[in-house]
Order: sequence, then structure tokens, then C-alpha cells
Amino acid sequence: MEGRKTIHPGPVNEQIRNECTLELIAIRRGSTTLDFGLVKPQMILPFEDVRQFGAEVVEELTDTIKSLGNGNKKRNLDAGVLQSLYGLGSIIDGRITELEWIAPKSGGRKSIKGLVNKKVRERAAAQLSGPRFKVTHIDGILDMADFSRRERKCRIDPAIGASVTCTFGSDHENDVQALLRQPVRVTGLGKIQPHSDRVDSLEIQRIEPLPSLSLGEGNFFLSPSIQQLAASQGAKPFRDVSVLAGVLNDEEVDDFIAEIYRARSGNE
Repeated sequence: MEGRKTIHPGPVNEQIRNECTLELIAIRRGSTTLDFGLVKPQMILPFEDVRQFGAEVVEELTDTIKSLGNGNKKRNLDAGVLQSLYGLGSIIDGRITELEWIAPKSGGRKSIKGLVNKKVRERAAAQLSGPRFKVTHIDGILDMADFSRRERKCRIDPAIGASVTCTFGSDHENDVQALLRQPVRVTGLGKIQPHSDRVDSLEIQRIEPLPSLSLGEGNFFLSPSIQQLAASQGAKPFRDVSVLAGVLNDEEVDDFIAEIYRARSGNE
């Protein structure tokens, strides 16, 4: 929902940490029911269409579970979410046959339920094992173009990483030919290998020349100005210094530093 596609669970931004963290608040009788509540206190407003971000996330996760259960209607599901659902499904065995994720009433909407079972886990695994497709861009040297009418191809050699094979249509032929052996930025639909973030191939939708400064080749002694570096990297000034704040509190920082000193003394 934040627009950040993830490959595996890892550090999360501060908004997700603050708005979406859940804590166990009750265990009920019968088929075991675990009640969770948002850690952050929520202000209740008397408007049906006003909803909290954390509640929206819980509801979106429920929709994702339902989608996996009823035939994969949702597309391009986040790989990190799929990995988490696959792990959650590991509790399904001979004694536990299913788990029901329930999003409570919110903003005037009814509660919704998503069933985690063996089928959902298998479908999550199937999506994780197949390639993903997303719009991406690659910076590099345009090399080895093939203008065959049956399949037009070229190769992009990034400054770091493996070369990427790209395909393009007749409307990009002149641009590709004019930019051969030059640094470019290509944007298009990339095919991403499963369990990684590596772009296997890319269908070019846009291609444009790129200043060599952006690739870092032959510019070590040029001493570009701050303005040139910012322009080449698309950097913009911060309007809120809070975005520079770390994700560790003071106690965690002290523990982290103490662990570094213990590791160093052990190596000596």
C-alpha cells in the first residue's frame, strides 16, 4: 500500500512500524481466537468514511488472503506479503486445518474474513516460484542491437551487475540506432526472476540518453558540483528533517554499540 515492493521481510519504514504494529490483547475459548489490537492509540472520529491506515492495511491483507483462496484475482502481489502468508500457512497440519484472518468493522464497513489453508499456502508458493513483471528502469551502455523484423533486441550493460537483454518495437528503432555505444536509461516492463530482484529481460517503452556522469565512468577527477550531482541523481531537497530519523530508539542504539565492542574484543 506504500508503493514499496519487497522481495523478503526486512526493515520497514517508520510509518508502517507506527501505524500497523499489532499486539495480542485476548485469547478466547472455543476454536482458539486470538484478538489483536493496534499498538498505536487510535482517535475515534464520528465519521463513517474516516479510517485509520492500520485498519486499512489489515483489511487489505484480508482481501489478499481471500484472493489467493478464490482463484488469484489480485495480480502483482507483493513478494514480501506472499512470503509472510506462506510462512503463516506452515502451521496448517493434521491438527490445525485452517486459520481465519478477520478484519473487524471499520469506518462503517462490515467485518471481512480470509481463510488461510493448504490451498492458499500452495498458491502463495506458486506465485513466489514464478517470474514477476513490473515497470522498471535500467541505466547503462546500449550495446549489441539487432534490428531483425521478427524480434528486435538490444543489450544494456549497467555499471554494476549483469547485462540485461531488452526488446523494442519499430517505433524505437531510430532511437536505439542513434544511441548505440552511449549511456542510456531505458524504462519498460521488466521480467523479474523469482526469489531475487534481478531483471531477466525488459520490454522497452521509453529510451533516453543519459549523461555519463550518472554512470560514474570517467568522472572521478572531474569534481562535479553539488548541483550537478543532485541533477544526475534526481535528488531533491528535504522538506521534513524527520525523514532522516533512524528506526532505533536510544536503548537499542546503546545495545548495538555495546555488541560492536564485545565483538571487537572477542576478535582481539
